[in-house]
Amino acid sequence: MWCHILVLVVSVLLAVNALHGQALPPAQSSSPSSKPPGTKPLSLDDAIGIALRGHPALREAEDAVAAAEAEVKEARANYFPQLSFSGIGKVGLSGATSALGLPGFPASPFWRNAAYSANWYQNIFDFGRTKHLVASQRAFAESTRFKSKEEKERVVLAVKRVYFSVLEAQGLQSLAEQTVEERKLTLRRVRASFEQGLQSQMEVSLAEASVAEAEGSLAEARAAVGKGFAALRLAMGVDGAPKYDLQVPKMELLTLAPLEDLVQEGVRNRPDAQALEWKVRAFSEGAGLAHAERLPKINGFGAGGQGRFNGTTVKEEQRHGVGAMGLFIPIFTGGRLEAAQQEAKAQLDAALATRVQLNQRIRQEVSEAYYELGGFLDRMNAADEQRKAADEASRLAQARYQTQLASLLDVLTAEVAKTAAETAFARTQFDYQRARAELEFAIGQAPQP
Repeated sequence: MWCHILVLVVSVLLAVNALHGQALPPAQSSSPSSKPPGTKPLSLDDAIGIALRGHPALREAEDAVAAAEAEVKEARANYFPQLSFSGIGKVGLSGATSALGLPGFPASPFWRNAAYSANWYQNIFDFGRTKHLVASQRAFAESTRFKSKEEKERVVLAVKRVYFSVLEAQGLQSLAEQTVEERKLTLRRVRASFEQGLQSQMEVSLAEASVAEAEGSLAEARAAVGKGFAALRLAMGVDGAPKYDLQVPKMELLTLAPLEDLVQEGVRNRPDAQALEWKVRAFSEGAGLAHAERLPKINGFGAGGQGRFNGTTVKEEQRHGVGAMGLFIPIFTGGRLEAAQQEAKAQLDAALATRVQLNQRIRQEVSEAYYELGGFLDRMNAADEQRKAADEASRLAQARYQTQLASLLDVLTAEVAKTAAETAFARTQFDYQRARAELEFAIGQAPQP
């Protein structure tokens, strides 16, 4: 009779090992005495703050914003006069030095000349070329800023995902360590009974196999924690291998707004959607620029300086300055300007189509995150009820066992059910936290370090 009961007990203990792959107890931060040397406490807000301050992807995005702002300044320069100085000393054919591209007096057509001048160039009227160019570059700069913001939110989402996964892995390791100790205790008891002739070698072999299986699961759990911390350091953009003691964040339940409200919030607030809106504006201004290129433009030029005019018919009062105004009208360019207009229109149409597609994707992502979060909330409530019922069942089984109304197998079964319920509840909490992070990203909620 006792032999059969022991076999059932060992089977129950084997079932405990299977539970660690499905649920885990709440992860707890290490006590001060158990921390490895050099371990730093790290809350979720700390991890997000470290990532936002130094992640390489964010530095790259900030550099892209700086480059876009410089392009705006470059375009705005066309509004202002362009000043230069030029000089030349030459002997030779008239106009042969035009390849140097020197404006002002050095461009004079004299055979022998030593000249210099200060030159002024001004775009007087270009039918909107500069206006459209500046507006286009400004729109691209705004688009780049929102892309940088999107990168920040993606970095924050990655940190949250990995942070909760590491906490989950630590809980798995804690359960595996507890399981190993329980299996070793069971093995010692079975060996003691075997030495007294109360158990067979089969029960000892089953207990030894159970311990070996638990130790293998523990090694796997420790490896998962190590890989999890490596992924966390990568998500934070941290060099080296600093050690952290993760802090379990406070659990907060959300009251979900209607789905359609969240979808519209995502369309309005998502930085990728805002970046695309500015990109559409940029392409629209680009189309205006392509049209303006087909229109005339008027430029002004002036120069003042000194040259060698001896032996020429140039009067003395005409030797120190020049002023001019030029008109340029494109008539035939071999289809170049027409093709530029077609290209600009095609880019604008493509951006408009991409905007429709992005809005559809935002709706899908918000909907998936919404229903996933709601599902985890329902599962967490159900797991909480299951935990309470299992705790009560365990208490009753202990009481019945003390009055010899229940067997040891009944107690062990109740304890396994209690552990399963508690660990399932803990795991749904981590699932809920990850799902919440996904929903916050989908609706474009600004990251909070």
